[in-house]
Amino acid sequence: MKSSEPLIVAIKEAYRNHPLLGGPNVKLVQWSDKQAINEADIFLQSNILEQKRQKKLGHIYEFIRYSGKPYICAESAVFRKNLPNYPHPDAYHRFSWWSYFYDEGEYNAENCPPDRWHKVQDQQNIEIKDWRQPGDAILLVLQRPGDSSLKNLLAKHGTYDAFLLHTLQEIRKHSDRKIIIRLHPARQDRQLEIIERCKLKNFELSKNNKGAGLLNGGIGLYEDFERAWAVVGFNTNALTESACEGLPTFSLCASSMAWPVSNKSLDSLEKPHVFDRQQWLNNMAYCQWRTDEIEQGLPWQHLKSLYPNKLVNPYPQ
Repeated sequence: MKSSEPLIVAIKEAYRNHPLLGGPNVKLVQWSDKQAINEADIFLQSNILEQKRQKKLGHIYEFIRYSGKPYICAESAVFRKNLPNYPHPDAYHRFSWWSYFYDEGEYNAENCPPDRWHKVQDQQNIEIKDWRQPGDAILLVLQRPGDSSLKNLLAKHGTYDAFLLHTLQEIRKHSDRKIIIRLHPARQDRQLEIIERCKLKNFELSKNNKGAGLLNGGIGLYEDFERAWAVVGFNTNALTESACEGLPTFSLCASSMAWPVSNKSLDSLEKPHVFDRQQWLNNMAYCQWRTDEIEQGLPWQHLKSLYPNKLVNPYPQ
């Protein structure tokens, strides 16, 4: 007897580092299992395709995108401070239709009540600080070249090099303050090559990588925050952390989860705007789920109210 629930299929090769969504009709299958794949009503995948995996996994991601069926993306949590990595049971993950980007994904997380935020805040021991400017420098937080999060950066600027050069020039155009450049822990040699070509004045490289990992800036990021007048980034998760720390935040792309509480243009660097963060916090808490909640099927229950009639694919077919 066919289940009344839609069949959600995760293709093993394109689903990693996240627990499987809990639900009555969810399968994890190999790419070779064409029958199960063809029977799927919904696909489940890990974030979106990174450049470096294009050759190996591109055909699977392209198949899902152009299948004509909706799909759910899994990604690391919005709030990552004090958070263990998967497979720790206290790890959080976010789930959304179509994409994990703020402006392209559908999280079903607008005008949310504060109940879930209070739970997340308590479990992760997150402190929300008043808006402040503890330092005098512009902190520019970089990301790993080639990461899937930079898809829109490449569409706009062509290359990571061009983006970085443009951003440094724009910062200097609007402020004479020292620029502290915080490199991403991965592929620092590539980032350094780009910076050297920019021939900057009045800047320094942060070497404060204490506790830093691929998903979390660690203690070093928070020490850099204490030197910041404002924090600038493309869509790095550090912008979410800086907004929680009360630092004026500049997101350079609407895909950032910090977009609602960010300055959108560098021309206000010297007089940055600050925002009421409460509704943003409430909404973001409904984007991420702990491992036990995922296994119980809570994120699927949250997302399925949009299926199928309220879903609009943001990508052209």
